[in-house]
Amino acid sequence: MQLHREEKNAGFTIIEILIAVAMAAMILSAVYGAYHTIVKTTMNYSKVSDVYQTARITLDTLAKEIGGSYQPLFGEDGKMFVGIDEWYGGLENDSLSMVTTTSILGGEEWIGYDSFEVKYYLGRGSDDGFLFMETSPYFDLEEPFGKIKEVILAENIRSLDFKYFNGIDWVDTWGGEEATASAGESDEEMPILPYGVRITISIGVKGDKAPKKFSVVTSLPMTPRPEEEEEEGEI
Repeated sequence: MQLHREEKNAGFTIIEILIAVAMAAMILSAVYGAYHTIVKTTMNYSKVSDVYQTARITLDTLAKEIGGSYQPLFGEDGKMFVGIDEWYGGLENDSLSMVTTTSILGGEEWIGYDSFEVKYYLGRGSDDGFLFMETSPYFDLEEPFGKIKEVILAENIRSLDFKYFNGIDWVDTWGGEEATASAGESDEEMPILPYGVRITISIGVKGDKAPKKFSVVTSLPMTPRPEEEEEEGEI
């Protein structure tokens, strides 16, 4: 009879089973929480990495091409390098047109050309967030910057801002009829090209209230310096 009682009490009670289930649920919950945190952190890190990678490639490309810009020998002053200051949706939406010896497409598709018309601008409407580049493998002195080929350089670019250094100040625009007229009214003789350009972009998804800003400054080695202009005048 005693043996029968021992066999009957050998199993688990309902309370023990409930405690075991509760402990298992707590462990699984902790494991899932840790997994979810790791996945979220990895995704956030990947997004941040993508943003910085996009910024680096975009700014490097623009700085390299702008740094190769020059004034063609027979080109009309004020028309071969034109920077326009504009806004769209409360953000900077500038455009820049220039003639350059450096083009990311030039070395790949148009072998034999050494000068390129290039224009940068941001899309609007359905193209909002796209940084576009128009380019052609030559420059037209009479009608520069006719659209030849359009490519997308980057996505999720919320703003594009160019500032131009004239030797004294950083200005918002360069070239074009407006700049030519204001230069005529000034006693200071402005260089044909700026000495440097500051490029600022902001990156973020549509609707992002605080897109990340990135900036770089590039010099224009082919802008005639005052010493060069004096030497040319003496010859």
